[in-house]
Parts: sequence; C-alpha cells; structure tokens
Amino acid sequence: MRPAALLAALALALSLSGCGGSGDSSGVLLYFCADPARGTPHGPAIRSQPYQGPGGTGVEELVDALLSGPTQGGLTSPFPEGLTLQGWSLEDGLLTLSLSEQYGGLADVSLTLADYCLVLTLSQVDGVDAVQIQSAGHTYHSRSHQTMQAEEAILDQEALSAPGD
Repeated sequence: MRPAALLAALALALSLSGCGGSGDSSGVLLYFCADPARGTPHGPAIRSQPYQGPGGTGVEELVDALLSGPTQGGLTSPFPEGLTLQGWSLEDGLLTLSLSEQYGGLADVSLTLADYCLVLTLSQVDGVDAVQIQSAGHTYHSRSHQTMQAEEAILDQEALSAPGD
C-alpha cells in the first residue's frame, strides 16, 4: 500500500473507531497502541492513558514515559526494544525528534502507529504544533510527508472522549 493511502486509511480508522482517552481529560495523555489480544477486532488502533510521571510534561519526560511502555491494561507499546531519544529541538512550533537506529526498523502500519503515538503525545507540549521524526539522523523517505500534526490522526473530536464521559 502506498504511504499516502496507508496514512489516510489509518486516519479514517482512528476517527471511526474512537481514538479514546481513558482518564483525566484535563491532564496530559500518553498514546499507545490498543492491545489487539484484549480488544475487539473493530476497536480503536490507538488509545491513551493519563501521564502520571514524577517529572514535568516536557519533551524528554513524555518520550521517556512512552518508551517505558504503558502501565494501563489493554495497551501495548508500538516502539522497538532499546529505542532511545538521541536529541530534540523545537523551532517555530516544529519539534524535531532524533531517535536511535531501532526506529528505522519500523515500516508500514507499525511505523505509522509509532509516529502518531509520538505526535499525539508530544503535540500537548507547549509550543509544539508539528513533529518531525528522524532515526539515526535520517528522515524516512517512504513517508508521504515529513512533518506531522495531531489533527491528521484525529478527525472527529468526539472520538477523543472516553466511553461514558
């Protein structure tokens, strides 16, 4: 499947399936993949859990929390083992992440899910409007575009609400 079509399909799936939050809607959320073994085949691709880290809610703290994996049941990490944050910069609303070479092993839907778990989480940081992700200093040429925004993944704002909200 072409990268643009894959991204469009994922965006549609996220909006239709309810990229649901599951916790305090006033705080920062961490986004992970829904565990397919614990969900329904037509459930959301990405779900969230509240960030409850000991530190602040800056880029490094949120990336560390994502790479540590979910603490809530029904979620799984989209990130490869051993992945680390090598560096980051924020300029004019564009957050550029430099991740270790393990991220380069992701492809297709796995890459898209990992990308948007990062984008959805880090777009909550003050001053971040868009995210660009590099692995070992290189961008992915297979992506239809290099700069990603949270709005691309969540088309229906009602889908952000947890069931029963």
